[in-house]
Amino acid sequence: MTRPEGAHAPGEVPIRRVDFLLVLVAAVCWGTGGVLGSLLVRREHLGVLSVASMRMLTGGLLLLAGLGLVGRLHTVRLSRAALVRIVVTAFLTAVFEVSFFTAVVTVSVSTATLVTIGASPVLVALWTTVVRRHRPERTVVTALVIALLGLVLLLGVAAPAGTAAGLGVVLAVLAAGAFGAVTIINERQVPGLDAAILTGYSFLLGGCMVLPFALAFGWHLPHTAVNWGLVVVMGLVPTAGAYVAFLTGLRTVPATTAVLLSLLEPLTAAVLAAFVLGERLGPLGILGGALLALAVVLVRPRD
Repeated sequence: MTRPEGAHAPGEVPIRRVDFLLVLVAAVCWGTGGVLGSLLVRREHLGVLSVASMRMLTGGLLLLAGLGLVGRLHTVRLSRAALVRIVVTAFLTAVFEVSFFTAVVTVSVSTATLVTIGASPVLVALWTTVVRRHRPERTVVTALVIALLGLVLLLGVAAPAGTAAGLGVVLAVLAAGAFGAVTIINERQVPGLDAAILTGYSFLLGGCMVLPFALAFGWHLPHTAVNWGLVVVMGLVPTAGAYVAFLTGLRTVPATTAVLLSLLEPLTAAVLAAFVLGERLGPLGILGGALLALAVVLVRPRD
């Protein structure tokens, strides 16, 4: 079966160490978003969708402003294919943000995170197997199983019950599908559209898509300089910086491996929450974190 031009099958293109590290950096950066968002919610009494729209708009604006200052935007001529890629990525990112954070409110942070982060690599692996007819390597499958077990131990989530809980799980799966789709689509590079420009425009447009939902639940700007600082850091680190690193890493890191590495996000969040917010990481959580680290070691690039 033929593949889209520019896409690579697992094992077809050797994984470059720098791309592998970029995806790891993205996962770690994403993990800071939960702590930063929690601090902002506590201090400003904002809804989660308001925080999501702020981080997307801020990340997109700051990234585009930086690209403009160094003269990158003046030399870019966006083709029709590039514009389509930007719009599709923006839409999928908006779907992810709205679905995930609505799931958080409907069930819980732990359940929504477990379903979303856990389902993403499974959905991508299924897509790779069924559509591309390329089964993931045995090492990747083993690492995926170990990582999912580690994720369950880390989050320690009880099974939700009730109609509302069922809706929350469905929304979390939808978020997982959106994130997986962003990963799969962006394996294929569009000529003239690099990761930074794609991220800047996509998040600015995606933030505008999320904004109406945020406004419906009460949206306001931060009241203090410190809280504005939190918004800026959220826009730069777990948003602009993370996605530029992730999308750049997809040059040689297969989608299934990339999404598997994103499982480090909740581990980073748990460690930061323990140090910054005083949350407790018990023995099972520590074991889960060790299993996640082991999964990363298993899929690392080898010379």
